[in-house]
Amino acid sequence: MKKQLHVKNHFVPECYLKRWVNSDHKVFVYRTLVDHSNVPVWKGYSVSAIAYQKHLYTQIISGSESDEFESWLDQEFESPANEVLSKVAMERRLSRLDWEVLIKFLAAQDVRTPSRMYEHIQRWQKDLPEILQNVLNDLKAKLDEKDTDDLKGMDKNFLTNPFPLKVSTLIEDGSDVGVLKAETYVGRSTWLHSIRHVLNDTIKVLHTHKWSVVKPALGYFWPTSDNPVVKVNYYGHGQYDLKGGWGLKKGNIILPVDPEHALFVQIGDKPMHKNARLSELQTKEIIKFIVENAHRKIFSKIEDDNISLLRKRVVDPEMLARENQELMEWHQLNSEKEREYIQSNRNI
Repeated sequence: MKKQLHVKNHFVPECYLKRWVNSDHKVFVYRTLVDHSNVPVWKGYSVSAIAYQKHLYTQIISGSESDEFESWLDQEFESPANEVLSKVAMERRLSRLDWEVLIKFLAAQDVRTPSRMYEHIQRWQKDLPEILQNVLNDLKAKLDEKDTDDLKGMDKNFLTNPFPLKVSTLIEDGSDVGVLKAETYVGRSTWLHSIRHVLNDTIKVLHTHKWSVVKPALGYFWPTSDNPVVKVNYYGHGQYDLKGGWGLKKGNIILPVDPEHALFVQIGDKPMHKNARLSELQTKEIIKFIVENAHRKIFSKIEDDNISLLRKRVVDPEMLARENQELMEWHQLNSEKEREYIQSNRNI
């Protein structure tokens, strides 16, 4: 029996968003971009109906659609975190393993959203020549160690590599030199390849930080968003940017866990005491960071009028239509490219 493909890829997991449901089992959604001023400021949705994109992570592997990446995220990062997120909400003691699971969940949530996908595409389009040159240098080093028969075998290994790379070689019989060419494109496969690299290697730096769970001031609740991991470079009250990273000293990383709890670290500093309740000023600042860091949707357990004051929604039907069209075409365009690169490598 053929396995059913996971088509709805939730880039913010349901096991996470369910912590913001209200008494009607709905999460209130505030849209930062709408097509008309009459669109309701807040509207309740079930968690299954929000924060997903069809075929966001689907790839063409060995000629067929594959949801292997989605399954990997679920098995390695989402499912293990569900119980630990509940422990945070109940303010139970967290073991060292629990913290490792939480940090892995935060890392995955930071890199898997459409906002980060757009960042990847913009960055790689600028850096692609340097990236390809590094690929060629690595291949040249391998070429220097192999004969031409081994090289053909190396080329065909790209058939099962989800990174979209065309490699061609021209080495005349009896010659000691030849031409090596590498081509790629920027899209879904390069993005997912970079996510794997980050979650397998770069993630190690996050485990060296001293993390805390913090609570908002009384009377306040943490919202979250479609881009929920906030990385702040904080220079003083009212002076900050949201372009931080995972390892910059004094940088802040924040992930709301539920309306009452958030993961927090100031890199290089000691952790706060367990479930520290922040001041009203600190709470307002973090809520502002969360709201400004959102891409297109902010999620809340309540209809919070302050959020619409912190971030005015944009009314632009053309921009919204263009973004929706790009997302609708995402799977088809990337699938065509992925098949093209598979076919190219078959012809090596």
